[in-house]
Amino acid sequence: MKAKDTSIKKRDTSAKRKSILDAAIKVFCDEGYDSASMDRIADIAGASKRTVYNHFPSKEELFQAVLDQFGQEMHTLKLIPYDAARTLEEQLSEFADAEIAVVNDPTWMGLIKVLLAVFIRAPELAQKAMSRHATSENSITAWMRSATLDGKLSIEDPVMAARVFSAMMGGAFTWPAVYSGGLNPQIIPALKKELIDTFLSRYRKVLTVDEHPGG
Repeated sequence: MKAKDTSIKKRDTSAKRKSILDAAIKVFCDEGYDSASMDRIADIAGASKRTVYNHFPSKEELFQAVLDQFGQEMHTLKLIPYDAARTLEEQLSEFADAEIAVVNDPTWMGLIKVLLAVFIRAPELAQKAMSRHATSENSITAWMRSATLDGKLSIEDPVMAARVFSAMMGGAFTWPAVYSGGLNPQIIPALKKELIDTFLSRYRKVLTVDEHPGG
C-alpha cells in the first residue's frame, strides 16, 4: 500500500492558515475588531467559513493568533545582539531604526491602532496578550545586560533600563505617529541622536584613570 504524502498536506494547511491570518489582519485594520466578521475574513482569504473555523474556533482566538504573529514579527525585527566591536551609539541606533520601521509600515501601524482600541475596551485581552509574550527576556534587555557585562554601561537593573529606552523611543516615534498619522522625516535623525545621547549620558559607564586604555 502506498504511503500518504503528508508533507504536501502540511504545506497546504500552513499556507491556508497564513492566508487566513493575512485576511484577518486586513479586515481588523479596515473595520476594527468589533465590526470584523469571520464571514468577511473567509471571503478575503478565499476560504470557506468552515475552513476558517477549523483553524480558529472563534474570532477571539483568531485575534490572539494575529497578536502572536505581530509579536513574533516585532521580536524578529528587534533581535539585535550586542556587539562589543561596535559603538553603543551604532547599536542603539538600530533599535531606534526598528521602532521607526514599525511606524513607517501601514499594516503594523494599523494593527497598533486596532490593538489600542481593543485593549481599552477589553483590558483582559491586553493582559492575556502580554502574558503570552512575557515569558522570555526581550532582546533590548539582553542587549543592556551584555553591554553592562562588557563594562560599557553602568546598569543595576537591565529590565528597567530597557523600559526607559523603549519608552523614549515609543514616546518620540510610535505614539506621535499613532495620534498624528505620521512622522516628519526631517526631524528623525536629530531626534534619534538626541535621545540616544540622553540615554547614554545616564547609563554609559564612566571610566576611571586606571580603567582607560594605557592608563
